[in-house]
Amino acid sequence: MVADLPLTTIPPSRPHTHTVIFLHSNQIFARDTVNQLHEATDLSWRSIIQNFASTRWVFPQAPTDEPLVPSLLGEPSWWRSNTDDGDEERRLRNMLPGLRERVRELQKVIRNEAAMLGGRWDRIILGGIGHGAGMAMMTLMSLEGNLSMNVGGNRPQQLGCFVGISGEMPMSDTRLSSTQQLFNPNGIPPTENQVLKKTPVLLQCFCNGGDAYMERGRAFRDLLLESDVEDVCWKEYEDGHPFMNSPRGVEDMKDFFKDRMNMRPNW
Repeated sequence: MVADLPLTTIPPSRPHTHTVIFLHSNQIFARDTVNQLHEATDLSWRSIIQNFASTRWVFPQAPTDEPLVPSLLGEPSWWRSNTDDGDEERRLRNMLPGLRERVRELQKVIRNEAAMLGGRWDRIILGGIGHGAGMAMMTLMSLEGNLSMNVGGNRPQQLGCFVGISGEMPMSDTRLSSTQQLFNPNGIPPTENQVLKKTPVLLQCFCNGGDAYMERGRAFRDLLLESDVEDVCWKEYEDGHPFMNSPRGVEDMKDFFKDRMNMRPNW
């Protein structure tokens, strides 16, 4: 049986039309990510959450390394790497069971939210920050061909869009066999994965994060381009790290929602 991830949710204040599922970064709790999203504002001093009153916001909580009192002592993470001997294949192979478990848990969250929207996959926005963006992307890759994700007899379709802020994947070499297992969870390669290819993607990165950080972000982008994702919008900002650029980054996200999903601010 697939476990239920704890959720922090913000209900819509108007009739429910869309849902955003947003994953926090490592070492950050979901509730803290809500606060961070509120701190980044647009030109009108409104956060991205405040702009869309008919949207339900869902923040899954990753497990921590302290199961007894996780909110006090634990450190949440979507994945951990305990191998530092330079063997990338072994490192990823050791991570695979945990990554697969997280994907199944997140699939359950997405399916439940799609059911609440009457099977409207195109009204779901999936995304995250840091490792959360990588975890969300691996989950997006797993939807195509997954019969357990059917809602009302309808198979998963492309989502409304994907948003990755400071995105980072758990692997650096896409040629490794363990990487291929992650990218082909249902025997469908990324270049034939229609849910992945058709979902519009917005990626935001910040130059003040440093060279290594920017390399990881560009590697995330290049992975999607190599997978023939049709709509990848890449945005670089001078500042914003470790979270989000304000106000330009928030304005760009609003514009992306409007252009790809016809979502308009309705505060």
